[in-house]
Amino acid sequence: MIVSERFQRHRRRAALTSLLVGFGMLGLKMGAYIATGSAVILADALESVVHVAATGFMFFCFRLAAQPPDANHPYGHGKAEYLSVGFEGGMILLAALAIVWQAIRSLVNENAIQEINLGFWLIAIAAVINLILGTYLLRVGKRTSSTILVGDAYHVLSDVWTSIGVLIGVGLMFYIEDERSRLLIDSGVAIALALFIVYTASKLIREAVGGLLDEVDNKLLQRVVNAVNEIRDQHWIDVHNLRLRSSGDLMHIDFHLTLPGDWTIAQGHEAEERLEKHILERLGTRGSVMIHLDYPRPGEYPPQGEQVGEAQPITVALATRMKD
Repeated sequence: MIVSERFQRHRRRAALTSLLVGFGMLGLKMGAYIATGSAVILADALESVVHVAATGFMFFCFRLAAQPPDANHPYGHGKAEYLSVGFEGGMILLAALAIVWQAIRSLVNENAIQEINLGFWLIAIAAVINLILGTYLLRVGKRTSSTILVGDAYHVLSDVWTSIGVLIGVGLMFYIEDERSRLLIDSGVAIALALFIVYTASKLIREAVGGLLDEVDNKLLQRVVNAVNEIRDQHWIDVHNLRLRSSGDLMHIDFHLTLPGDWTIAQGHEAEERLEKHILERLGTRGSVMIHLDYPRPGEYPPQGEQVGEAQPITVALATRMKD
């Protein structure tokens, strides 16, 4: 989609809100950990450490991704968004390792758990605030097509589930008098949460790798094919070698269009311009559409008027097949 200055402001405001709330959550959860000494509460606090660090890096990536294309980066700098998502995923993995280590350490050292009631309510307050923040970030991220904000939103919302797990663990400890049993529950829930955090991290890293390697987006391919079919001339013979890549707010599309052998260069150029303009309008995006004009080789297609392509719409499968 075309990102206006107003949308850019919304993105920056959401990122700043995320950072400021993140600092508040970090203070709240670390206070709960200091008061209780609970490994499972520390797990939740480490999630907030990751959130603050990732949000700080997100600001850098926002600035980098917003820079226009230049001689060294002709496709723009939009891929920087995926760096932010990957960084966040990596930080979450490190947090998971720290949680497991601390859980085992607490169990071995038999650290006493105290002030459970206070810890419970501090984490409950943090969970509600994170739910509101995550919903807000997700709404702004989807509305402004920001990969960074959507990734941050899913991290914050996963933090809510982490907090719910913490509340369950702390709630169980509240009704158990035996200190050893408390420690077993505390460490067990902390390790379980670490595994959940690893799952969240793997999804973020998977998304980052897919974006950096230009993984196929089948929904977007279908939209491009639909746009071609909407203005398709009955004389166009074939569309193939369709590829696309996104770079932040920019979309780059290229494909081959086979035209009748008796068409002039002017006719081919006119078809090319129509398609370029229409596709970008239908996608609502900025970018480029590069169309390579082909002409049929002898015997490659049925005679004009008998092509299969005239009798049925172009499909994604036909458009994406690779031909010389």
